Amino acid sequence: MPKGVKALVTPAMLRWTRELAGCSREEAGKAAGKDAAVIAEWESPESGELPTVPQAKALAHAYRVSFALFYLERPTPDLEYAAVPEFRRIDPAAGGIIPQSRQLRWMIRQAQERQAFAIELLRDDGSSPQEWVGSASLDEDPEAVGGRIRAALGVGDNEPKIRNKEQVLEGWVERVETLGAFVSRYLPSGNKYWLVDPSEARGLSLCDTLAPYIVLNGRDAPAGRTFTLMHELAHLYYGQCGLDDLSDEDLVSVDNRILEQRCNQAAAAVLMPSAQFKREWRDATGGLNDKVSQVADVFGISRLAVAIRSKSDVMRFISRQQFNDLRNWLDAEYNEYRKSKPKGGGGRIHPAAQTIKELGGRYARLVLDGYAEGRLSRLDAADALDARLGDIDDIRSG
Repeated sequence: MPKGVKALVTPAMLRWTRELAGCSREEAGKAAGKDAAVIAEWESPESGELPTVPQAKALAHAYRVSFALFYLERPTPDLEYAAVPEFRRIDPAAGGIIPQSRQLRWMIRQAQERQAFAIELLRDDGSSPQEWVGSASLDEDPEAVGGRIRAALGVGDNEPKIRNKEQVLEGWVERVETLGAFVSRYLPSGNKYWLVDPSEARGLSLCDTLAPYIVLNGRDAPAGRTFTLMHELAHLYYGQCGLDDLSDEDLVSVDNRILEQRCNQAAAAVLMPSAQFKREWRDATGGLNDKVSQVADVFGISRLAVAIRSKSDVMRFISRQQFNDLRNWLDAEYNEYRKSKPKGGGGRIHPAAQTIKELGGRYARLVLDGYAEGRLSRLDAADALDARLGDIDDIRSG
């Protein structure tokens, strides 16, 4: 097909998909090799101007949508972007909500698509709903909610015993998936542009009694992901999905603040049982920073999680000012780490192992079982796993 052939796309769909992706006309113009004014003309039914086929394909790639969507007359209901009720990021200086980045919007859309696929497979399989989803109330003591979650996960006293934070995380993920949730790591392989910075979002949860879904930001440190995992699991227990980020809780609405506080408190109770935490805090030595670091090592979680726990109403080991000082210290240390962290390096992970790690074991098994039972074609399975047809057998054996 000649490069100059116009794509007979729908201008309204060009605009809708761009806005769905959270992409500005300037960003779209860079992808198509044009300026923002040209993008505006393509999106206007009155202009009569349309992109060429290669230009339209470049836009589809930039928006992370199928090229075929541009030919629809209007969005179908299943394509509508459902925003996650969230603890929104607020710019303290401007006092307004910070728009979600293209990367974050893609992370959310991808999670929603995979959850919808999982729901379809589970319904076909006759699976029962997860009764624990939405079983907690904000009026309950979050310590009791945390204890209930801990019991449901089958966690014994004084766990974990290991200090490796990556192993601690994997152990908790396995327990949460055994409970009936789906847990994936958002870490787009081979495309660093689509990574989400942890300062924007550490994770998210999508509530559904059949397929409760949790996404962890793979760019975050393992210890940080562990707390996010339990925070999002608490969201599912409360039946209110959310987007976990690092906003100042004083700047959000009262209802969202209460929900976030309850989720933090319940997560802390799961990971750091009250009696054990008090004992470890008492036995830790040195200054405040040293104590926080020592306790974090015992539980295999982040120092920020320990700081949150230590300032809670249950503990009250530190003041709000001490907590703010700790957080500033941790933020500064993390920023220095990000600046000094070498680019690249390390061994390459096998594509099959990377797929399972990114999508989550439960989701991968659900898709592969559907393929093995003949309910999914090889092409459908590869599409659901974001893999090549030739990788299916490797993923099955991995």
